[in-house]
Amino acid sequence: MHILLRKKKEEEDAKRKKKEEKEAERKKEEEEDARRKKKEEHKKKKKRRGSGVRYPHHHYDFRYHKATKVNVSTSEPIYVDSQESTNTFPRGKKEERRDYVAREALGVAKKSLIERFLNECIINEDFMFNDTVEGYENFLSFNDIRELLFARESESVVIDCYVNAYLFLPREENPDIFLNFGYVGATLKGYVQSCRDDKSKEQHFDYAFGKLDRAPNEFDLIFSPMHVGTNHWALLVNHIKEKEFHVYDSLRNKDRRDIPQYVEKFKRYLKGKHIDADKWPLRYPDTCPQQGSGDDCGIFTCKYMECLARRDIQDLPFSQDDMPYVRAKFALHFIKAYFNAQERS
Repeated sequence: MHILLRKKKEEEDAKRKKKEEKEAERKKEEEEDARRKKKEEHKKKKKRRGSGVRYPHHHYDFRYHKATKVNVSTSEPIYVDSQESTNTFPRGKKEERRDYVAREALGVAKKSLIERFLNECIINEDFMFNDTVEGYENFLSFNDIRELLFARESESVVIDCYVNAYLFLPREENPDIFLNFGYVGATLKGYVQSCRDDKSKEQHFDYAFGKLDRAPNEFDLIFSPMHVGTNHWALLVNHIKEKEFHVYDSLRNKDRRDIPQYVEKFKRYLKGKHIDADKWPLRYPDTCPQQGSGDDCGIFTCKYMECLARRDIQDLPFSQDDMPYVRAKFALHFIKAYFNAQERS
């Protein structure tokens, strides 16, 4: 009898031990799965912030930019007191939501819209539109808008969206005030310089130039934003008619080696398109507004393109004091588009 009881107890102990081992193994697997998911999410967040260049899985097609002409107004002026609005550039992880750019100069309605956006979307790390609004860059994130509002560095997607909102759409409505310009995207230089073989480089040029609505030699200007050095934006302008390359750099530095290297690749590609650019000079115009402190190089790059495309070539009419105004107006453009899309859905 005792033997049977002891044997039964041993079997129960063995079952309990086996059950505990399975439970421990299950918990270990859950912990490993949680760590893996956390690591993947960290990588996604890091990719969204990036180093200034975001490489999407597919290029943005600027032929589809008939976004929300009726629903979004971009013509409303935002009056800015330059001295008042540039005294404080909020930085750090714990900036107060009320300290966004140009806050003191904005009207009640605009401040209310921005603060609604910050309250509702302050921790949202997703993309804003996700195909919900035709013509808007699917890789534009809520974080991109927060960085615009709090005067931080801009990524490639912000530059692409600026060109779409302030150059392509207005050109359709007022073609007479614009030069005939082409745009090859803010990621082209990064893609080209990341390639080791000439065939891959040419494929990236082919893709970017394939998005243009005409042959390169039919343009007045071709814009190519460049991510240079470790963390800086500048603009390369190909003056087709004048047969020159111009570099607009808000931190003027003629010793950036990657710019002449990129220009040489540009020349070789144009030669394959029956444009002999071998002897075209590379110039750094003197009339090039310079930035002060801060992370405004991407916004300066946008303003260079806007002024040049609008024929304001002789004297680029903006300065560092205008950056809060530009940031606030641009952020509001997409905040309005986002809330309009939410109301329609």
